[in-house]
Amino acid sequence: MDWARITVTTAQEASEAVANLLFELNATGVELKDNEASTVNLIAHYPLDDRVGARMQKLRDFLTELPTWGIQPHPATIDLKHVKSEKWEEAWKSAFPPQRVGSRIVIAPTWIDVPHNETEILIQLNPGMAFGTGYHPTTRLSLELLERTVEPHHQVADIGTGSGILTIAAIKLGAKHVDAIEIDPTAIPIAAANFQANGVAPKVHLSQGDGLRGIENRYHLIIGNILTKTILPMIPFCVQRIYPEGIIIFSGILETEFAQVKSVLEANQFQCLEVVSEAEDKVTWVGIKAAQ
Repeated sequence: MDWARITVTTAQEASEAVANLLFELNATGVELKDNEASTVNLIAHYPLDDRVGARMQKLRDFLTELPTWGIQPHPATIDLKHVKSEKWEEAWKSAFPPQRVGSRIVIAPTWIDVPHNETEILIQLNPGMAFGTGYHPTTRLSLELLERTVEPHHQVADIGTGSGILTIAAIKLGAKHVDAIEIDPTAIPIAAANFQANGVAPKVHLSQGDGLRGIENRYHLIIGNILTKTILPMIPFCVQRIYPEGIIIFSGILETEFAQVKSVLEANQFQCLEVVSEAEDKVTWVGIKAAQ
């Protein structure tokens, strides 16, 4: 079969929204490659047929519309190439083997039946999204910190839930309830389906919203695998929405941005308890666990 390979080069902050659209357009899979200067390549494959032109136009329109959501997609370039490969889909799937994160969490694609024991936390998702399936460093850092933090009585807020992986992990690690909040409407049905597939939906409230704005609930734990430009203005809201001695976990922070995030946390009476990092493709990401 001949394939159309579409590569979208865009800003980190737009990557999740663009990945969701690529899946809505029926991509077989989406691959993320970090670039320098806070940009990413999102690579999607489609059958080479008469729908390619319409998909390209929808992508152009979508990238033009993103700034109205407060998301800057620059450089927002789209490249189309013809690929000859009858076994591309199988090769793509082989790039996503089951993986272990931390000491107990196992993440596996939905097409693989993974043997596991009762002490392990199994999360099954369709991989390929830019953020949220465990194959990106920011998600792994979030999960590592989450595994060492969640307690059975915890009421949790998952800001920018995306695929819902952190919400799923929190519930399976024992959290009492999670409010999963996502600003991108295209991610809502993906998260809802993943909650159902992993059996956690009864303990989750999924909603579309802008972070903690307009939220009246209080939490023992606030988590967010989001970008620094979203984290910084949210920190003061965390002060109002967290219980005394509550904990916040943020990932999606570039190493060069860590000092700024730490400064804003300390200005709002939060102290860093743990800092973890992971490098990939010459980009180093940081995760922070902090408490008042």
